[in-house]
Amino acid sequence: MLERVALHQTRFRTPGVAPDARGVMLGERGLVLFASIDRAVAFLRAYGDEGALDELIPSLSLRRVVTPLRTREVLLGVQAESSYRMDRVAGIARLTGGLVFTGTSRHFVQYRDAASPLGYDLDALAETPADVALYHDTFTQTYVVEGDLALRDLVQRLSLEPDPDSSARSPRRLYATAEVGVGHALVRYLFRSHVQARAALVEWPAASAFDDGPRRAHVMELTEAPARIVALLRALPGVRVFEPVVEGAAVELGYRHPIALESCPSLFRGGGLTLFRAGAGVELLSPLPPFAPVRALVRPTLALDGPPAKAPRARPVEAPSPLALPLRVRPSTEPWRRVRATVVPLAQRTQLARMLYVLPPRTLAALRIALTDDAAYLVDPAGIEGVPVGTFYSELATGVFVPAGSTLEPAVGGEVLAELARQRGDGLVFFEPGREAPTFLPTSALGPVSRHALGPLAAIPLVAVPPENDARDLPELAYGEPTRFPLRHLPPEAVEVDFFGNEALDHERGDS
Repeated sequence: MLERVALHQTRFRTPGVAPDARGVMLGERGLVLFASIDRAVAFLRAYGDEGALDELIPSLSLRRVVTPLRTREVLLGVQAESSYRMDRVAGIARLTGGLVFTGTSRHFVQYRDAASPLGYDLDALAETPADVALYHDTFTQTYVVEGDLALRDLVQRLSLEPDPDSSARSPRRLYATAEVGVGHALVRYLFRSHVQARAALVEWPAASAFDDGPRRAHVMELTEAPARIVALLRALPGVRVFEPVVEGAAVELGYRHPIALESCPSLFRGGGLTLFRAGAGVELLSPLPPFAPVRALVRPTLALDGPPAKAPRARPVEAPSPLALPLRVRPSTEPWRRVRATVVPLAQRTQLARMLYVLPPRTLAALRIALTDDAAYLVDPAGIEGVPVGTFYSELATGVFVPAGSTLEPAVGGEVLAELARQRGDGLVFFEPGREAPTFLPTSALGPVSRHALGPLAAIPLVAVPPENDARDLPELAYGEPTRFPLRHLPPEAVEVDFFGNEALDHERGDS
């Protein structure tokens, strides 16, 4: 039987217990007894939803125990750091059908409740040899430990549940697995659809000797994928889409794990990736395979052979040469963006010259120009709208220009275009209407507008001599006695004109 703990009681018959700062009797560990494993899962789920399950994981243990009647139960143990933690554990355990005990070694007494706010103490110890002895106010039971159950293994063996709220979310990052037969086509599709994605090829060992060989699959990481593409991937046979929950774990889209995985991220630390599949267990990627961008796995052909173009006339630089790409320019309904260049034909060079006279100094300082026999190429990284002459060009990718309001067909990613252009050299590529191949302008052909457009400074020499010294001496004035007409005796020429150019009054003649 048990007896209640009295206030300020310091001596107990239960081994390894002591009162804490609040006077609550507490041992080093707390135990929760569940009749079945599903009750233990319910406790973990409720504790994870209401708080951080990670705070229990370092000291958490799950054991299968057997009673003398050969019935099996589950013991969940945690470190009893304080009565505050044990109060929280006890509250959720009672809600999920568990009994809470506290102790140190093998003897655990019932934890405090409303009937005994300070806890319970033993009347006598059980003498039956066993691994664990639990003392409750209604029973005393001994148990033999049958085996330990790892929490990570338990989490991986649980089945996923449908998540009705998944359709309302738009995950920024997703994972997708595809069988090898579908994976290669899926890589090309993501590339053509301009989806930011990375792909890796993983291999799992054969499950048995009857398998033909190891299983292989593509694993892809998608960033900000459109909803239509996500829906298409989920409908494809052999493809599964996963939503990351914590770093190192992802759950199949449209489902959720019974335990809040975001409350226990420490279970998945280690550099791998755990993919929870609906109705099919888990897939472990450990270690995580190297990923590569899909643009690096799909490359369009590039031809660099062709006749060289004429050299620019402004100064001796490397001549622009055509760059042959199997791409075509087609109109686009999208609004104009990144308009940073204009091509002025020979017939409009007069208008361009006049325009340069009225451009502000800041615009002139940013403009770069390259002159050829048939056109002038002007580039401004900040925007070419200040030069309303010629045909505007939008920068489709770094160093790749197409007419404003146009795009390339087939659709190729901007990073791929920039990488292909850099293989030709450091310069700019212009896809001009009416030309079968784009034009490549080396960076050396571009220079400031002032060096190309301004002529030499011509000065007309003039002979300049200093003016003659025609300064006249001013009369000297001296103050005398105050009189009615103080300026009477001044020379007439000194008072002919006042400061404003008016004639002075002749006080001597009495003018007013």
